[in-house]
Amino acid sequence: AACTSQTSNHENINWKQGNLAALSETDIQLKSNLWTDKMPKVDGTSESQPLNGTLMLDTSGELSAELVVEMVVIKQKDNTWIVQGDETELRTLSENLWEVVFATEIPVDVEKSVHVALELSDNNGDVWLVERNVTIDKVY
Repeated sequence: AACTSQTSNHENINWKQGNLAALSETDIQLKSNLWTDKMPKVDGTSESQPLNGTLMLDTSGELSAELVVEMVVIKQKDNTWIVQGDETELRTLSENLWEVVFATEIPVDVEKSVHVALELSDNNGDVWLVERNVTIDKVY
C-alpha cells in the first residue's frame, strides 16, 4: 500500500522540525503510536505483519472541517515510505483531539525506531508535523 513516489513533496520534509505546528491559527501537537500485531493468524500466515499507526492530534482549538491528511511519511535510516492520505482515516474524538489511523505493509524493521512526518492541509494552507525516534510496539 505504501510507495516511494518521487513526485510528491515529501523530499522537502525538515526531519529536524518538531511535533508542534500551527494550521489556521490552531496549534497542533502530534503524538505517534505505531505497532505490529504478532498474534498468530487463524490461517497460519504470520509472515506479513502490517504496521499500524494511530497519530494523535492534540489541538488548542477546533480544526477546520476541511482538514485533509495529505500523507504520512515513515523514515528509517535511508528508507522512506509514504502512506497516502486516502489510505488513512481521520477521526474526531473531541473538538481538541483527532486521530489519523492507518495500516500499511512496509518492510520496516520493527526492532528499530522510525521518524514519522504527517502533512495536513485545509483551505488556508498546509503544515508538516514531525516526530522522531518513535518506537514500534509489538502486540501479542
